[in-house]
Amino acid sequence: MITFRHHIASTVAIFFALGLGIFLGSIIVKDDTLVRHQQTLIDRIESEFTLIRKDREALYAKLVGTESLLENSIAFGEMALTKLICGRLDGKRIAMVVPGQGLSHEETATVTASLRDAGARVTQVVYVTKRLEPVTSEDAKELGAVYGISKPSCGTVGQKLADSVAALVVQDKTSYSPEIDTLLRTEYLEIDLFETAICDAVIIAGGSRDPAHTPIYTDIPLVKAFQELGMPAVIAESRNADFSFITEYQRQDIPTIEQVDTPMGRFALIEQLANIIDGD
Repeated sequence: MITFRHHIASTVAIFFALGLGIFLGSIIVKDDTLVRHQQTLIDRIESEFTLIRKDREALYAKLVGTESLLENSIAFGEMALTKLICGRLDGKRIAMVVPGQGLSHEETATVTASLRDAGARVTQVVYVTKRLEPVTSEDAKELGAVYGISKPSCGTVGQKLADSVAALVVQDKTSYSPEIDTLLRTEYLEIDLFETAICDAVIIAGGSRDPAHTPIYTDIPLVKAFQELGMPAVIAESRNADFSFITEYQRQDIPTIEQVDTPMGRFALIEQLANIIDGD
């Protein structure tokens, strides 16, 4: 039970603690201890910020220098590449297949230009504008009907699509099968045709900017389709691809080239093509 005496004692203790706090606070303020401590902290923070700013400026200057050096190196590489690859693919016919937004049109043009610099004849570039793996069951059913598949699935239809693309690339005529006509009409495919001739090797653009791109249903079935036709195929990836699948290609023992958008990558591509065409 709380008595009146306890109540008085509690009240006195509270006022004593309050008075003691005021007294100590006045001493600290009077002696400028708190102010000096705060100023010390502020000076230290400003010093650290100054060091951080200097480090940032030094890093920026280094970055600018590195970027300049890289640009010069790439410019030199482009100049030297033409001489290094000249004649390596004389008379060889090369086709390209670009599925899943693997290479931009500009990157594709750069690769084909290097092929021509090496003496190759680019027969055609086939763009697979939609996924070889049908997105919906309705797509699978519609495409399955094109191929006469009674119970179509994404895997079976996807491989049939890959087989059609491979057959299109290796043929030496301008007339297309009904399946290819359907794929062109439904905008599954776009073709830049330069020459009607059987090619010696095929470049398949790997990687993708499509987050749903699945190489097991697209790039790899394409390679298998070309292998069935006895046509050498190389997968080339750009460093600008949002999604890289180099490791998955290599697990399938597929010849791969990385950073094909750089002079070194295109040099490696030309060398790889020369080796597989000549059987080295």
